[in-house]
Amino acid sequence: MSIIAGIDVGNSTTEVAIAEISSAGSKPHFLGSSRVSTTGIKGTLSNIPGIVYGLEDAAKAAGIEVSDINLALLNEATPVIGDIAMETITETIITESTMIGHNPGSPGGIGIGVGVTTHINDLINVKRGEKIIVIVPKGHDFEIAASMIRRALEFGVDVQGGIIQSDDGVLIANRIPKILPFVDEVQLIDHVPLNMLAAVEVAAKGQVIRQLSNPYG
Repeated sequence: MSIIAGIDVGNSTTEVAIAEISSAGSKPHFLGSSRVSTTGIKGTLSNIPGIVYGLEDAAKAAGIEVSDINLALLNEATPVIGDIAMETITETIITESTMIGHNPGSPGGIGIGVGVTTHINDLINVKRGEKIIVIVPKGHDFEIAASMIRRALEFGVDVQGGIIQSDDGVLIANRIPKILPFVDEVQLIDHVPLNMLAAVEVAAKGQVIRQLSNPYG
């Protein structure tokens, strides 16, 4: 006889169901279940406390101890953004209430940047200390774009990252004196509003985004 717990971590709630199986091939006998609030962002280690709470509540409902459970099966907890699975997303942008996630072949830099979206041609008008996300449409040579961003940094503008229409993320990032996230291959860059607070994230090679993956906060 085995007692098995099935765990499903959702964006808002974590659900646990416990069943008893008397022998191989026999139908499971339902014992109890629970539903608790998910802790942390779905698909991260922060979910563990919520899973523990759920197991404790389900075990209590089943009239057993958590230690009586022989096996716990966890459903894949892939973060979801706007109904799109984020398990392969390496870059993301948040602006206003919109989130954009995609998986280009050559992301530039690494990390998270938060600032006001600013067209690269308007860098000259930005004050010292202002946090910005620079917008670089097609038609801007990567060397010239990198030079303009470097001058802004030298002047004291707090460039937090960039959104680039061409496939120039790596080329620009490699010419900047500090590591910044550059989201490139954003074809609909005209849809990114200017002068609005935005956030961008670029994951490390072989990794996926971790912070900007939850549309529900």
